[in-house]
Amino acid sequence: MICSLVAATTIAPTTFRAMSFNIWVGGTQFQPLSQTARAIQVAKADIVGIQEPAESLAKLAESLGWNHSAKASLVTRFEILEDWKVQGNRWGGAKIKLSDGSTLLFYNDHFNPYPYGPYEARDGKATDAKSLKQVEQDSGRVDQMRRILADLGSRPDRDLPVVFTGDFNTPSHLDWVEKTRERNFGLTMVWPVTELAQQAGFKDGFRSVHPDPAAKPGFTWSPGYPVPKLEANDVMDRIDFVIWRGALRAKGAWVVGEKGPVTDIALDPWPSDHRAVLVEFEPTLARR
Repeated sequence: MICSLVAATTIAPTTFRAMSFNIWVGGTQFQPLSQTARAIQVAKADIVGIQEPAESLAKLAESLGWNHSAKASLVTRFEILEDWKVQGNRWGGAKIKLSDGSTLLFYNDHFNPYPYGPYEARDGKATDAKSLKQVEQDSGRVDQMRRILADLGSRPDRDLPVVFTGDFNTPSHLDWVEKTRERNFGLTMVWPVTELAQQAGFKDGFRSVHPDPAAKPGFTWSPGYPVPKLEANDVMDRIDFVIWRGALRAKGAWVVGEKGPVTDIALDPWPSDHRAVLVEFEPTLARR
């Protein structure tokens, strides 16, 4: 069900900010839901793909004075024209009208968490790229990405700009490279989920702005559950994404989380067991 309010302003933004935010089982595990709303406000986000909304999505949208889509699990200050679920996946997509009257497609999803590749490598259950690729196949995440891409490919408006947010529960093929081998169990890895997205024309918002994974890891898992409580042998990685394709440019990208060395935009206390990722986009062509 789409819940849309009349837009409060007709001033067209030259940019907008998209955020991917796993709020941790409804956003009330560690802090009240108001702290999750505060995180979105501090980030100055405009469209937020929410993972693990539980029963909080409509309440979160109401607290922000925003619209929401239950089918795509998103909240936004913009008008939602249409929304739909991708069969076989948790959520799906929406067609969103920006303040200047232009439209874009926005997908959001939460891929299966287990088996989780970095943990399988840590525990010696997957010791090379071949066995890690099998982990991804067994997890269902590759199929989940394929279903999203197939849904997009079937739409008559597929040539619109597309933004896709999600907790993919897998690292990026842009991060497990030769220069980061030491922190990644001595492995390099072309992770198939993000590779599929790239083959379909998607670009990684965070890595487009911060191309060096050694200098700027951008870890979103995990600040702690709750902050700063972590298992001694936990594995840090970047598993939350804002990716896009089409006539947009990523002009800024930030990790949003607790105050600390990983975070670019900080809020304490941080309410989730994931950090969020935020990307600011601007159009590269005049849009209809």
